[in-house]
Amino acid sequence: MNQSNKPKRKQIRLREYDYSQNGYYFITLCTENRACILSEITRRGGVLLRPHGRIAEEEIIALTEKYGIEINHYVIMPDHIHLILRIKDAEREEQSPSPTALKQDKPSIEAMMCAFKSLTTKRMNKYDNCNGRKIWQRSFFEHIIRNEDDYLETQKYILENPGRWVNNIIK
Repeated sequence: MNQSNKPKRKQIRLREYDYSQNGYYFITLCTENRACILSEITRRGGVLLRPHGRIAEEEIIALTEKYGIEINHYVIMPDHIHLILRIKDAEREEQSPSPTALKQDKPSIEAMMCAFKSLTTKRMNKYDNCNGRKIWQRSFFEHIIRNEDDYLETQKYILENPGRWVNNIIK
């Protein structure tokens, strides 16, 4: 199949939006082929992390240190991760003489998720004595959280996700 016959990949990001700007973002990352390698969900809706899930959790926490962001809520499901990430630049919030000057040093959500996937893939493959195995699906889902109601609804979705998983399996 030549390039012109390939299906066009759907654009999933807002074209003019700056994904490095301050705000709250809901992120979902899925494992390749939805492989259940990250955790197990108990009958009561608890999450038990597998070794790959522990690696993912360590790298989620490392994101906060590396990029100076906040991770407000997250859940590591068997085949995906949900998290609410907050980009906050205190210097930009206090005094904003030139937002473009600060923007250069500020990575986008896409850059952060790319780094997260790369680091976790290397560590997970090393743990499994594997080389080059694909861990994550291409890209990720994001939603810009626009207000408090949106935030609370997203938070509830994350917190209730393990319970929904149990209910779907029992049915």
